[in-house]
Order: sequence, then structure tokens, then C-alpha cells
Amino acid sequence: MNQHDFDILLQKYLSGECGPEEESQILEWTDTALANKKTPINKSEQKIVEKKIWKRIHLSVLSAPSGFSTIGWRWLAVAAMLTVLFSVAVIYPDFLQQFSTGIAAKDGSDDPGFTLIKDYAVIKNTSGHSRKVSLEDGSVVTLTKESSLKYPKHFNKKLREVELEGEAFFDVQKDSARPFFVYTGELVTQVLGTSFNVKSYKNSRTIEVKVVSGRVSVYENKQKAPHNRNGVILRPNQKITFDKESKKLLPELVEIPLLQISQDKKFELIFEDASLLQVLSVIQKAYGVEIVVENPSLNDCIFTGDLTGLSLHTQLRFICKSVNASYELRGTTFFIKGDGCNK
Repeated sequence: MNQHDFDILLQKYLSGECGPEEESQILEWTDTALANKKTPINKSEQKIVEKKIWKRIHLSVLSAPSGFSTIGWRWLAVAAMLTVLFSVAVIYPDFLQQFSTGIAAKDGSDDPGFTLIKDYAVIKNTSGHSRKVSLEDGSVVTLTKESSLKYPKHFNKKLREVELEGEAFFDVQKDSARPFFVYTGELVTQVLGTSFNVKSYKNSRTIEVKVVSGRVSVYENKQKAPHNRNGVILRPNQKITFDKESKKLLPELVEIPLLQISQDKKFELIFEDASLLQVLSVIQKAYGVEIVVENPSLNDCIFTGDLTGLSLHTQLRFICKSVNASYELRGTTFFIKGDGCNK
């Protein structure tokens, strides 16, 4: 039986028009095809055949006569797919199992960075620029190039878990009933709803987490009792660096702290004859940072100036110069020291 004869026979079988003898022919043909075990199809060949199958289905549907019923369209697509699958089975019997496992990954696009492993999707950013990935809960992950993300097709009712290799920015949808976990090898980042950046490359000695908004719990990915875990709570403008060898977590301030107040209105940092205590109070609230004045007499010093639009470090330099002081950053806290404005 040639391919043309088989196509006709298969269409008759699907439409219920086959007689007992013709039905027996199809069953015998498929049993024979699947019994001929040959060399399994490799991944490269599998992708080529998959593309041909989907192209065949698409062409078959487009060639359907006008007025064709919904059921007719569905049967025509099924017939086209089965025709190609049975043909391929003669040469690559093991492909049917491979195809049935991978067929659910097709979403209508030929995305070279997308694969499906059982109930998990894996996206690798093979492009030369950042790529956004939208998750089913509304969270958005921006993958840096050469980074990959593994996540379930459906999050469960108690938690949301993803795995990252490389670097990504997470904008997590708030859901107090289901915390969001990012696994990066030896470190776990847990949030309820916030935005943060994670950098974790296999060949790098360190893992880095930076928080933009909200609060993040970062701890070692080990089976330990909660009170024994090596971890920290990060606030906006803070980051941690985890050393894979020493197993130490180093909390720090991000290089360029950002304002944490609403950007809907223009925010101005203009002071006129304001005490240092008042000035630092405004800055701490605006950036969500902690500033400690070591010499209490500095608090009464007066500052006048416009700090709007300047970086936090530049603001502190101007303030300290005007009150005869200096500042130092230790971890996530600024310390201001000096003899004071009256000396």
C-alpha cells in the first residue's frame, strides 16, 4: 500500500466508512510499523520532523473546503497528523513516544529557547538582549541574555517556585497566601510580592540579590531547622552577596540607591535653615536607609541647600562638608562622624 492509498484509507477510517477488511488493514499496517524497531530519532531529527508535522496539519486545514463544519476541521487536522505520524513510524518507531511527550510544548511559535519537561517549562534566553517572561500568576521575569528560567505550567495552591540560572529581574505579583520562591543553587529568595534582581551564574563564586521594592528573605538552600539557617532580610536599596566557598552572606547597600517614595509628583529635597536631624530624617524616609550620627552635637547643625536630583552619596557629601563632618558606609548603614559645626 503506497502513501496515497493509505491517506484515502485513513480518511475513510476516521469518518467511519471503512469495512471490516479495510479496518483490519489499517490496524495490521500500524502494528507492523511500530514493531519494526530501528535507530531512535535524535533531538535534531525530532525537531525537523515535528516542524513538518505541524506544517502538514496547517496546510491540510487551509485546504479544507469552505463551509466545512467545526467537527470536519478537527477530523481533517487529526487525519493529517496521523498520516504523517504513521509514515514516520516506519522509519522512526520511537519517535511516536518522543513526540507525544514534547507535543504539549507547542504554543504555535518556533521558539528555540523554549522546552517542556513534564509539567515544567524551561526558557533559555538565547537572544542578545533581555527577554520578558510572563508567569500565570501575573508575575513578570526579565531574563538577561544566556540566562534560563524553569517554572511549573501551573503553580500549586500553597506556594510559587521557580529556578534560575544566570541573572533576572523579578516583578512578583503580591499573593499573601502563596509566597514566591526563587532557587539559585545554594541560595533561596522568598517574597510575597516585590521587585528584585538575582544574579547566579554557575561559574561565578558568588550569588547576588538586590531589592528594588518590598522586603525579601534570602537564606541558604539547606535542610536545616529555621533557627539555624544562614539568612537575612533585605529592604529596598539593599543587596546581599553570598560567597559559595565561605558560605557567608554579606549585606550591603546597592551602588546607586533609588528614591522609595511615589514618583507621581515631583519630589524636591530643598532645605532652608533646617537642622541636620531634620535633613537626615527626610533622606532616611525617602531612600529607606538608616543613617546614624555618632556625635549628637551634629544634630543641631544647620543646613541650607537644594539636593533635588542628586545621588544619595552626593547629597551626603554636600551635607557633611557644610557641617564639618564625614560619612562612612558600613554594610547597609551610613555613619556620620565629626567634631560638629561649632568647632
